[in-house]
Amino acid sequence: MAYYLYMTRIMTDLNNCYGFDNTAEAANKTDFDTNYKANCLLVDDLENMETTFTVTLTYAQFKAKIDGTNILWTDVKLEIANNHYDLYLLTNGPV
Repeated sequence: MAYYLYMTRIMTDLNNCYGFDNTAEAANKTDFDTNYKANCLLVDDLENMETTFTVTLTYAQFKAKIDGTNILWTDVKLEIANNHYDLYLLTNGPV
């Protein structure tokens, strides 16, 4: 069976980081911290053991996948690094 891993990254500290829209990243971090972070499952690392298609999305695209009915924020895995959050959503079919 193939799985789909949807992922996005939110920068949390833009000091010494280049190529990011600081205003958009700050807004994404504030939105996520305020509204969704508490509902996510915190993980240390995510490793795929089967056939997985990885789909990298913007935060807005990722957020749109969470419909509140079939997919909830409690289905999202959160990995916290030094200067960013990685958000993962693993499904058994395309969303």
